[in-house]
This record gives sequence, C-alpha cells and structure tokens, in this order.
Amino acid sequence: MFTDMNQKHLLYVIFLALPFQQACVLAAGAAGAEAGYVATQKDRTAGETISDQALVTKVKTKLIADQDVSARRINVDAHKGKVTLSGSLHSEQEIQQAIDLAQSTEGVKEVQSLLTLIPESKQ
Repeated sequence: MFTDMNQKHLLYVIFLALPFQQACVLAAGAAGAEAGYVATQKDRTAGETISDQALVTKVKTKLIADQDVSARRINVDAHKGKVTLSGSLHSEQEIQQAIDLAQSTEGVKEVQSLLTLIPESKQ
C-alpha cells in the first residue's frame, strides 16, 4: 500500500530532481492530487496515482507558463490519465486555451472541462 510517508519521500526526491521553478509547481500540483488520491485510492494502483500526480504537475506547469491563462484560477485533477479542469476564467478564449494546453500534454488521455466564465459584473 502507498503510505503518506512513501509519498512524501517520493515528492522530496522529485523536488530535488527538478529546477526550482518547476519544483514549486510540483508542490502545488501534488497538494491537489493528494486530495484526489485519498478519495479514490481503491481503484488506482500506487503507480497510477504517481502517474496521475506527475500528469497534474505537467499540466499545471504548462498553464503557468502560458501568459494568456490565469493558471492560479484553475484546479487540475487527474484520474488514470483523464484530466479534469475546474475553476472560473475571464473569457471563452482563456477556457479554450487551458483545454488545448491540457490536451497537448504528453500522457493526457482525455480532458474534462468544468471551467466556467466569471460573470462580467465580477470582472
């Protein structure tokens, strides 16, 4: 069984292996993936969980690198290669860009978008 201690050690090793900028993204992505792992660990192997966490990190890294996307407004989750994006963005173009970036990420099998538009009155 994949324990919290093993996961922390794995994240520490990955953290050391990445440049500082990407390591910060890993920490943010892993925190979101951790919640998904706890909720769905019965139908994923430890290897699948690690792969999904890496996928979340790859997608988040692409979103952060794109100046046209408000990455911090997007939650990314992955389950067996299916990526789910959720959050609220400023335009349809920004939503489509986020979806396109996720779909173009190596290892992503499918993208589900739960992204919504921020009402104009709140922009």
